[in-house]
Amino acid sequence: MMIGNISSSHPTDMDEGVIRVFDATPVAMVLSRLDGSLEYVNPAMNRLLGYSCDEIYQDHVVISHPDNLDINTKIRQQLNQDPFTPIVIEKRYLHKSGRAIPGLLTMVAQEDGKGNIKRFIAQIVDLTMRKHAEKSLLLFKTLLDNSNDGIYVINPDTSGFLECNRLAYERLGYTRSELMKLSVIDISPSLPSGDGWLEHVARLKKAGSILLEREHIRKDGSLFPVEANISYLEQGDQAYLVAVVRDISRRKHNESLIWKQANFDSLTELPGRRLLLDRLEQAMKKAHRSEKRVAVLYLDLDRFKEVNDSLGHAKGDELLIEAAKRLSLCVRDSDTLARKGGDEFTIVMGELDDREDVERVAGTILAEMDRPFQLGTEQVYITTSIGISFYPDDGVSSEALFKGADQAMYAAKDGGRNRFQYFTRSMHQQALDRLELIRDLRKALTENQFLLHYQPIVELASGSICKAEALIRWQHPQKGMIRPDVFIPVAEESGLISEIGDWVFRQVVQQVSLWRHSNQGDFQVSINTSPIQYLDGSTGMEQWIGYLKSLGLPGEALTVEITEGVLMDSHTGIMEKLLAFQASGIDVALDDFGTGYSSLSYLKKFDINFIKIDRSFVNNLAVDSDDHVLCEAIIAMAHKLGIKVIAEGVETDEQKQLLAAAGCDYGQGYLFSKPVPAELFEKLLSWK
Repeated sequence: MMIGNISSSHPTDMDEGVIRVFDATPVAMVLSRLDGSLEYVNPAMNRLLGYSCDEIYQDHVVISHPDNLDINTKIRQQLNQDPFTPIVIEKRYLHKSGRAIPGLLTMVAQEDGKGNIKRFIAQIVDLTMRKHAEKSLLLFKTLLDNSNDGIYVINPDTSGFLECNRLAYERLGYTRSELMKLSVIDISPSLPSGDGWLEHVARLKKAGSILLEREHIRKDGSLFPVEANISYLEQGDQAYLVAVVRDISRRKHNESLIWKQANFDSLTELPGRRLLLDRLEQAMKKAHRSEKRVAVLYLDLDRFKEVNDSLGHAKGDELLIEAAKRLSLCVRDSDTLARKGGDEFTIVMGELDDREDVERVAGTILAEMDRPFQLGTEQVYITTSIGISFYPDDGVSSEALFKGADQAMYAAKDGGRNRFQYFTRSMHQQALDRLELIRDLRKALTENQFLLHYQPIVELASGSICKAEALIRWQHPQKGMIRPDVFIPVAEESGLISEIGDWVFRQVVQQVSLWRHSNQGDFQVSINTSPIQYLDGSTGMEQWIGYLKSLGLPGEALTVEITEGVLMDSHTGIMEKLLAFQASGIDVALDDFGTGYSSLSYLKKFDINFIKIDRSFVNNLAVDSDDHVLCEAIIAMAHKLGIKVIAEGVETDEQKQLLAAAGCDYGQGYLFSKPVPAELFEKLLSWK
């Protein structure tokens, strides 16, 4: 509509009552002449466009938006063709401020009584709020359709679907129209129907919302796990169920992998230590009720180390796999055969009345393991030594039974190997050996028989050596180099571990101080700590921070490595010491990650700085292998928590490349260097 020069007075030919209604209506109304000029505008129209009653009639005022050219042309064409047919069309108007106002125009012609058009009467409904709502709904629908979750709106009375987003029906293999004909019970078989459904809704209404896991069924009949967050909503007298459903197939797969890794040996696929302990505990409880016995058989493969050293680790692994297969054929269906580690296996036999079944199984094992093993073109010969303990005769705890079977196994080895030996109370030699080892450990502390080797920790992105792990060695004057795995457990059991740990700490601090002052300013060394040290009542660990300060070293020069068992111990002293270390700047690393029972809550609770992926994950690392998936999952999880990752046991360039591609921060292993004395390590630093 264009604007002409007119008076703002009411039209003289209109009924006064009509004019009064025209002015009082809250909807914008306009009277226009045949040439499009304004004859009269009601107050609602003035308010809509922001003009006063006088301003809107001025010649320069344009109320139709410039974008309306096509719409105005369409209106004129319709008026020329059939002027008495009402026009209803959306168009935009121009506010005094310049902003566009969307409106719905309804225009009719007024006749003069002679069949001629007298004027046009127009009503304009402000569509601003509706347009905003449409945009919001479009945005909301776009967000829903791009959500990573399926979203369903469900009728709580019928269980039928009222609405859903695109992913909701595509994930199930349906079209939208197909899904709308179904009910939630059709896609979730575990849900009840009939009265059971109504009871389910009543519980949901009381709770407000619930989070649950269940299985959904696709159109093709296949099942997949989901996590559903279901809310009961009411709007007026209408109720709805809104379900936000996430496909957790990948999470369940990863959980299954991690559970399998925690409970089964990855090489032989036999139960691991965790599952073995559970089976033994269950067997002892059952035996206690039935007044029967449980046997623990501890097996060690004789001469396995010779085969492993001469033919290599790959052949050694092949031998372990074949040995596990043979052992599986020797036990009863009700028995548990587990690989404890290395070349050691354990068998739990329950529901025993006497030793007859045990002796039969042990004898069969000895015969089977005495046969040659064909490893490719190589034929190798090994035997096995078996130690046996009984519940409740030799102990009423898993620890006592394992110890008894272990001691009996060593007695079998001492007796010539390739035999089985029952645990007896007269087995004192091992105890005597242990006492001798404790005595030698005390002498080692006073006579400086310990020494430290350092293994580089390399930043995978740059290839530079930026850290090292300090590893203790014992140079015994008569027995030669004694491995840490031999004397550390005895040191822990005897209480000497704290003194040894203090010695390691002071030696490392002195060494790292020298390195940091010789152009290795940010160098960091990690030291292994034992759970016993955190529970020890001595003040050794409390003095560490003071010793650091006395040498002018920041806490960042050190990392203390802890085991997953330390995290799970609820003793307050452990948390206090770890927090004290972190407050002083000392980093904390979780060693052998993935082999124990730690959870994400413990990682967050103790604010761990590093996790070290156990070498068992790295040993058989290959593209798309389970270990590869697990390593990627561990690295991604750690980075989400702000934790850096060190991979242990890196021995090949392929392992290094896969770990680097997965985002692993650091690598440690023989690929870079074996542990070496400090003077040789300094040469490595100079070459880096």
